[in-house]
Amino acid sequence: MEASSTSQTPTTALNFGDIGNSLVNRTLVTITCFLSLLGALLIIVTYIFWKDMRSCSRKILVYISISDSVVAASYMFGVLLPENANSTACVTQSFLSTAANLCSFFWTLFMAIYLYAAVARQTPAYNFLWFFHVIAWGVPLFIVVLAWERGALGNDRDIYSSGWCWIRVRDHGNDDVIWMFVTDKFWEILVFVLILIFYGLLKCHIRTEVKMTQCRSLEEARKADKQLTLVPIIFLFLRSWSMIRFCIYLASSVHQSQSLLGAQEILIYFQGVCNSAQGFVNFLFFWLFTKKFQSNLRRVAYKYCRCLRDRYAFIPGEYLNAKYSNNSRYSQYSDTEETSAIFKTSDFYGPKYSYYTVSLLTSTTSKLTR
Repeated sequence: MEASSTSQTPTTALNFGDIGNSLVNRTLVTITCFLSLLGALLIIVTYIFWKDMRSCSRKILVYISISDSVVAASYMFGVLLPENANSTACVTQSFLSTAANLCSFFWTLFMAIYLYAAVARQTPAYNFLWFFHVIAWGVPLFIVVLAWERGALGNDRDIYSSGWCWIRVRDHGNDDVIWMFVTDKFWEILVFVLILIFYGLLKCHIRTEVKMTQCRSLEEARKADKQLTLVPIIFLFLRSWSMIRFCIYLASSVHQSQSLLGAQEILIYFQGVCNSAQGFVNFLFFWLFTKKFQSNLRRVAYKYCRCLRDRYAFIPGEYLNAKYSNNSRYSQYSDTEETSAIFKTSDFYGPKYSYYTVSLLTSTTSKLTR
């Protein structure tokens, strides 16, 4: 009898709503969501207004940011809802956040596919964007509409979330576990594995190119190798806390889960912050630290803020380059021309993008792109 209870899936007797809806967790999630929303909006706005920031890779990052902004806004709304209420507002928030999370997963995967195709295979992957749109927007919408139609969306009493609504807890059966796999966990694991594969293949391509390059390229190639390693690490770090709680939920009985209350409290806080931080992290690592963004920021500061002119060592040539790159005649590229231009001009310098370092791998490639 006792053995069967230990293998039983937790039901509504399990409740962590007092932790998920605590003032500390709500404050942490709200602050993180605000930063993510701000970071995602900055990516979108600067992509629209700074034409020299426009490229296919950054366009995919904009789609990721759109998804992350919806996730952040819905989570911020979700933590302010009443505790343990399966209201229309709760179901709506679950619908938006679940769909946006899936869209973010797919676009993150397509970024890896695009970079591998463009850099390692020299394939004009821009032609496949229509297919990316169909999958990245269509599949999540279909899954979430199906979950909504079956009544699977709602309040989970923070058993496997952190203050927001996701999959409704059932009194009996394992339907909630199935829907957790269908709406999130299966795709999360699949995307992580495929990201490891594609970025691993890209790393192998870079290391192969290094063997045929001059010594001056080795340092940049090593930097690219380290930067590519960061991509799956960041993804795993941000998503691991929810995965740990999900595994605890599957492996523990109600009594065992309650006995891990201290650990659950820490995991809930980490899950609330990390699951909400994707937009902010993307802005920091893959936008703010790029040379192109910093160059445009200095240009704007030099033009509109006199007090910052002495602080920033502005190079007049940067203004001329930005002026011509903002001209519509020069802002449109085909996929092949864009890749060549990135190789030549060091377009990317972030951990998610290897264009900057790949451009220095061989002098032959550099000559071909001139």
